Amino acid sequence: MKTFLRAIPLIFIMLLAIYYLPEIISKNQTDIITPKEESASIESGSFDYQTTELEPEQLRVLGLGSYIGKNVESFTKNFGDPKRIDPTIYGSEQWIFGEDETDYIQLGVDNGVITELFALGSDLNVAPFKIGMSITEVFQIASFYPTYSVESQDKQVTLELTESDLNYRPLVAFDNQAFAVLMMDRSTNKINAIRYLDSSSLLRLGVYDDGSAEDEDYSIAVDEAEQKTISEANKRQVYELVNILRQRNGLTVLSPNDALSEAAQTIFIDQETQQTSSGQVEEESSFTESNSLSSSETYIFDDDSRYGENNTNQHSPPLTSEQIERTLQGTNLKSAEVSILYSNQKTDMTWLVTNWLTLEIERKFLMNAKMTEIGVAYRDRDILLILQ
Repeated sequence: MKTFLRAIPLIFIMLLAIYYLPEIISKNQTDIITPKEESASIESGSFDYQTTELEPEQLRVLGLGSYIGKNVESFTKNFGDPKRIDPTIYGSEQWIFGEDETDYIQLGVDNGVITELFALGSDLNVAPFKIGMSITEVFQIASFYPTYSVESQDKQVTLELTESDLNYRPLVAFDNQAFAVLMMDRSTNKINAIRYLDSSSLLRLGVYDDGSAEDEDYSIAVDEAEQKTISEANKRQVYELVNILRQRNGLTVLSPNDALSEAAQTIFIDQETQQTSSGQVEEESSFTESNSLSSSETYIFDDDSRYGENNTNQHSPPLTSEQIERTLQGTNLKSAEVSILYSNQKTDMTWLVTNWLTLEIERKFLMNAKMTEIGVAYRDRDILLILQ
């Protein structure tokens, strides 16, 4: 009997090891996370929403959503002049207002008309919602629907929302023909930001399934100087959005580091050099994990469907983890001290950064309390972040 009692602690320890060891191994820092794997994790943690086949209701437009479709002067009359105006690849402009977590706003302006409004500041009037509102409170105001019919330029498009969309990027309609995407924080299940759009801007954003086999390209042709200006604007927005969201989560802001940005840019340059010299670039399957990496964390998020044969805007194929790692080994960076996020999704920086917080792994990457510096490189639609 005494022998059995003495064995109980050993049995308990063995049971703990059996349960937790696979969990520890699965979080090895050399993992390469792919879009399909991340998608699976989203579905497994989704909520049980009640949807309906009825026509989606239109909420009464209040607050900032009422500016959609109005002249931009109606906005500046109340909010003053923007702190800057950024160009976009679509030929429209992004007007930037506010400085911090409480008041940051972006306007999408096309020919003097407000077509989009991105509200991130926690003190902004986004009634009937509120930044920081819980999903439970949202349910008391609005119902979420799996399909929406959107009219634009004499055509009608049906958008279908996935379960993940309904959980973390739900869409609502207003009675002024505007829409709003509620960007949820995956960790807190609270609204991080709200993006208001007219129908054309919603379709151009291209984040919901519209049933088409190929995505329509809304970008315009720009010369090298214009592309450089747009790229710098995109990087500046990444710095702002990431740090505002870190501020909201009680974390220190990330300082821009030129050496990290140069390393990120070198990764793009090396890929183009290898492509030119060899005539081909090795491809990486969405299901492949590399076991030959160092201890740096490298996250690959691609979207191959957006780069078909007819897409002329993607001059280089997506990066692979091997290419990223090979270039890093030639730099002064210590791989154990950096984390890398690469994405080639065809959308804007505002969507990318806020959408990353709806996803588990990307959120952990951006909200890593140990990181203090950030480097960003942008090419065509590719973006690469290095945190240190």
